[in-house]
Amino acid sequence: MLHHLNILVFPLIISNIIHMILVKQDVLPFLKIPVSAKLFGQNKTWRGFVLLAILNGAITPIFARDLPLLKAILIGTILGLAYMLFELPNSFLKRKLGIAPGENPTQNGLLFSLLDKTDSAFGISLLYFFLSDVGVVKAVQLFLIASFAHIVFSLLLVSLKIKRSF
Repeated sequence: MLHHLNILVFPLIISNIIHMILVKQDVLPFLKIPVSAKLFGQNKTWRGFVLLAILNGAITPIFARDLPLLKAILIGTILGLAYMLFELPNSFLKRKLGIAPGENPTQNGLLFSLLDKTDSAFGISLLYFFLSDVGVVKAVQLFLIASFAHIVFSLLLVSLKIKRSF
């Protein structure tokens, strides 16, 4: 299991923390262009896709030392992109329901909090299931671990004022 955590979870935790710090510092402002403000809101930008893909591609080989370097970089980059892609359906749903970007809904708040913390974990776990030799049980375990890590680190980033809201 540690092997899979080293590929799937640990690099994305660090990549996302660095990503949030870089966003807060307004690094690469020229990429702060919404993917589609109408469909996903102002907060889903090309900068996020570029930064998370590059960061995760660079960090994955540090944890996945048993993989060939280029394979670790490629898997890390793909997982970074997948992480961002799987956040889009939830953002789309919230825009369709009239929920402003970065805001919490007044109705079904618990459901949307759960979706916020599990959408990308579901996506990367599903993709990893297809890219690797993990079975369904291990993929579900990785999903649960990734979701729990997302919750814990979101709370930490909010308390450190790196992230605005949970």
